[in-house]
Amino acid sequence: MIDIFLIAASIENAQCIVARLEASGVRYRLRTAFGSLRHLPMHARMVRSADLLIVDDANLNALGLDGIEETLACAPTLNCILVTPTPSTALIGAALRAGVRRVLSWPLDRQAVGDVLAQIEVQRRGPGRRGARVVALASSKGGSGTTLIAVNLAWALAAQRERRVLLIDLNQQFADASLLMANRPPPMTLADLCSRNERFDAALFDACTMHVRANLDLLAGAGDPLKAAELLPAQLERILTLVRERYDAVLIDVGPSLNPLTIRALAHSDAICMVVRQNPLYLHGARRMLDIFRELGHPASKVRVVVNQYDKNAQINLPMLERTLGAKVAHQLPRDDQHVNDALSRGVPLVTSARDSGLAQGIGLLANMLWPTGAERHRRLGRRFAIGPNLPPKFKPGV
Repeated sequence: MIDIFLIAASIENAQCIVARLEASGVRYRLRTAFGSLRHLPMHARMVRSADLLIVDDANLNALGLDGIEETLACAPTLNCILVTPTPSTALIGAALRAGVRRVLSWPLDRQAVGDVLAQIEVQRRGPGRRGARVVALASSKGGSGTTLIAVNLAWALAAQRERRVLLIDLNQQFADASLLMANRPPPMTLADLCSRNERFDAALFDACTMHVRANLDLLAGAGDPLKAAELLPAQLERILTLVRERYDAVLIDVGPSLNPLTIRALAHSDAICMVVRQNPLYLHGARRMLDIFRELGHPASKVRVVVNQYDKNAQINLPMLERTLGAKVAHQLPRDDQHVNDALSRGVPLVTSARDSGLAQGIGLLANMLWPTGAERHRRLGRRFAIGPNLPPKFKPGV
């Protein structure tokens, strides 16, 4: 049972929120007070004993979240939802940095509150049942090679051990991960999934997913900048809630864009792989991206800097690159134009067309770094004994 403390602006608003809680089907125990965010210190004892804090305040703004930030800092396991009529982008960004899980507007989204309750239930099951490890791949500039790396990482992970892998293409321009992965357009895309009026569930997700091989799926990008702009963070959150329990590894290609959608993806990621190149234009943007990650509350330990197309003879060497970024390099991937171009022309992952190449081996090492074997084995054993055996077939390394 989830303990919830609600601070509501009015009885009417409280009734609407309770209706959403009831519709979720999740068992909960509710305590309610009436007031606004500034009354939060008056209820400190009850807040500390809650699993979820819901604050309904029509006057929320980005400059007035100090109380929330302090409360969440003192209660690491506390989840928080803010409700306000018209949340601004500045408010949403400040709230996420403060540790707030969701900022909702009136009228309340039909599933948003239920999704948060479901996520809290997953958290309460303990680390052995946490689900997939989610890694976001980001860059500061187009041409970094983020999508190529994401596709090959996904394929390498699926070919190793018994992982079930999903790649989510959040590229906001002309998403092409499906062409790199399987040399064919997807039957449906992320935009198609989010545009459906039906209640989001596993069956709808499966219908919209491109099944590349037995244990490798792709949720293709919108492929249209206008459609991509219509995607909502709440829709992405529902998807991530579902896929954590269905996969062992989830990759999110966020590309070079920072917007409410990709910010939400970063917030749900266990690690961020920042792809850079030895070029002043890429490094300038990468330094700013790393600063933004810190401003969003992501610790340095969560971010892995990966140098793509690494050249040991380049004018910008590793020590210079690290000084420029103010961060250590976690991994380097060598330049391999011949094998990359061959894989692109054939529409197949490089790790299958040139699996003995230096780049393919570098991808494999990166996969092992981002998804440590020991942690994954512990998590999957927890699943096996909790829900019974439901494992995909084994694949030999390199297949």
